[in-house]
Amino acid sequence: MQASALLFLLSLFSSTQHVSAANDGVVGFGIDLYPDLCCQTCRDSLSTLYLSCTTFPNNNASSMDSSGMKKRHDDGEPMANMPMTSDECRTSNLPWLQTMAYCIQQNCNAVGFGTVEQAKCFSKEAVSGAAKPTLQESIPTKVPTVELARDAVWLNATSLVNSELYYATYGTYAEFGRSENYHTKYSVALIILVIGSVLACGIINQVIAISPGFQKQIQTSRIWSKFRQHLFLPALVGSRHLQPLPGKLGYVPSRILSINIGIYVILNIVFSSVSFGSFQPNIAFFSWQFEICEYIGNRTGTLSLVNTAIAILFAGRNNLLIGLTGWSQTTFLTLHRWSARVATAQAIVHSVVYTAAYWEPGYTGAAAYAAQAAMPFYWWGIVATLAYALAVSLAILPLRMKAYDTFLLIHIGLAILALVGCWYHLVPHFGLDYGYQVWLYIAFAFWSADRFARLVRLAYYNRFGSSEAIVEEIPGCDIVQVTVFPRVSWGFGPGQHSLLYIPWIGAGKFWESHPFSIARWTHGESSLVTASETHGLSDVNSDQDIKMEDTSVQVSSRTSVLASGTQNRASIQFLLRGHTGMTADLRKHMSLYSYGPSMDVAVYNEGPYAGHRTTLQPFQLADTILCLVGGIGITHALGFIQEFASINSQRGEGIRSRSKIMRKAKRLILAWSAREMPLIEHVRQNFLIDSEGTEYSFWCTDRDFSATKGEKITAGRMDISSVVRSSVETGHQTTVLVCGPGGMADEARQQVISCVRDGFRVDLVEESFCW
Repeated sequence: MQASALLFLLSLFSSTQHVSAANDGVVGFGIDLYPDLCCQTCRDSLSTLYLSCTTFPNNNASSMDSSGMKKRHDDGEPMANMPMTSDECRTSNLPWLQTMAYCIQQNCNAVGFGTVEQAKCFSKEAVSGAAKPTLQESIPTKVPTVELARDAVWLNATSLVNSELYYATYGTYAEFGRSENYHTKYSVALIILVIGSVLACGIINQVIAISPGFQKQIQTSRIWSKFRQHLFLPALVGSRHLQPLPGKLGYVPSRILSINIGIYVILNIVFSSVSFGSFQPNIAFFSWQFEICEYIGNRTGTLSLVNTAIAILFAGRNNLLIGLTGWSQTTFLTLHRWSARVATAQAIVHSVVYTAAYWEPGYTGAAAYAAQAAMPFYWWGIVATLAYALAVSLAILPLRMKAYDTFLLIHIGLAILALVGCWYHLVPHFGLDYGYQVWLYIAFAFWSADRFARLVRLAYYNRFGSSEAIVEEIPGCDIVQVTVFPRVSWGFGPGQHSLLYIPWIGAGKFWESHPFSIARWTHGESSLVTASETHGLSDVNSDQDIKMEDTSVQVSSRTSVLASGTQNRASIQFLLRGHTGMTADLRKHMSLYSYGPSMDVAVYNEGPYAGHRTTLQPFQLADTILCLVGGIGITHALGFIQEFASINSQRGEGIRSRSKIMRKAKRLILAWSAREMPLIEHVRQNFLIDSEGTEYSFWCTDRDFSATKGEKITAGRMDISSVVRSSVETGHQTTVLVCGPGGMADEARQQVISCVRDGFRVDLVEESFCW
């Protein structure tokens, strides 16, 4: 965790320099839209009036009609043909100076705006920052009595600002500013509540992990047992959790996670729906309906940006919250998907209300909308909303399961398009005045920090070059064994996985990587340990061993030769099942270019990940560890078996183990069900270690397999209920580790809940890659 934290913090710090360098903040936090509202209202109530020094095209007043009213100019008329009132003109025009000064004095005094602030704002608003003339010098000696008409065109004498226009302008700005402040308040509240609640859970988990006594008190508490039984362990409804919904619609989060997601969704609904007001008469909006649409659109747009940043944070595999909380990346990806869905829903509402607004009273419907939609900032917003919608719609489980690499490429591309669309929707149109871009800076920072950390990991663990690896087929099944000799060996342990890049195979898609559980690791101090060398498991089923084809032993022999020839080199091993994408390309490459059951390849290793202290906390006080495994899920359990055997070996030699887990465990049970008998035999011969306290049971679900008398391999499906019940003991702590198909994991969860209900002390640790 320490390395991940350091990498992420360094990259996040470098990425966030743009946020701090922006020097603007957001509305309410660094940006005040109307710091001197009374002054700004005075200026904007007078700024459209012509002065005696106003210049007109061709030095005449042809833009005025005979009645003195302004002519309406076509929208496309160049600014050069418009009348211009320069700053120098206003600074030297007495009616302007005295009218502004009196307006500021009278109206700002009424709202308690101090004289010093009045002087500053007069300099800013009336004379464009000039030192002279001052407010006091410009106050008229005689109080003006004539009020300007609402439709006045010229300011030729010191006058009173039209009261109706001042009231409408002041109220419009005040209500708009209030609304923008609420947008920010709810946005800040949301990101603090979401990330803060996760941080709080992480801190609690860290305290529990470093306090075994406190941890034991919690585990023996009846209240905690009830919470686990009814809140933390169960699925939302029924027993379905890791098993996909019918039609592969997705996975149902656990009950506690579902409750938190529900609270998060409700918060977003509330924050998107409250604290709206309207002010009429309004100088900016022709109807209160359009005004409300504007405020709802701005609120949902801002919250969508905030949720986008949250979604990007939760998607990163270098996310510091993973190590802090001990939650799996699967959990954070579930949170990522829900925050992305909420962000998308808010983006759609943002687009819908802004579209509907042009059909409200005072607007021309399709014509007004078409004029807006033709502007670049507007159609960039449409592009962003469509990208959001497509990214969420195409993240369906069937596509992720059948073509994950394709899904990921499309998903990242659409996410980038959405962020680019947001940028060009906001910044060219609003500039930096409202601070909307800050939420994009945060999203960019989270994304670039994670990507930069990945590059640093690759560079560090591979020393700017590829690592050697040997790929070996396991005959009789679609599994291959990959042994990697990393250039840097550091921090490998149980419960970890690593991402492998093999760019030299298939279509040469160098960007593709896949996570694989680390089945075994060595630090170069001794050769790889095989089961046959322990003289334990090789005798469990000698008849079955004889029946296996000679080719099934070739990998074992190759492994032993490999071990003896590389005993001074660190290594990590993986077992990969060929599906689609990279793993399918690897097996195809072996069949085309390899002249034997193995081949050498160059790989890049990005890892290790996971295996954090808080994740492994349930193993600290466990007396018994039960590994319930299905299929290729054995790779995750093998690391714990290796660690348990290592602790036992050191204990037997009188050496105090440095391991922080399983120190108390005296019993480790492996219950493994797999379809392929060759895979079972390969793991038994090459990975499983006959150590004191270890118990191994196997089930083969291949229809063609039939167990013979005396075998310890059972034909058919595992009876999970009897396995779990046989492992628990009164007064002992049992930790159940599950890594297998969704149906198996859900059944194990139900059995653990049943045991907790009956008074047994049982923890559940699930490992699933439901990505």
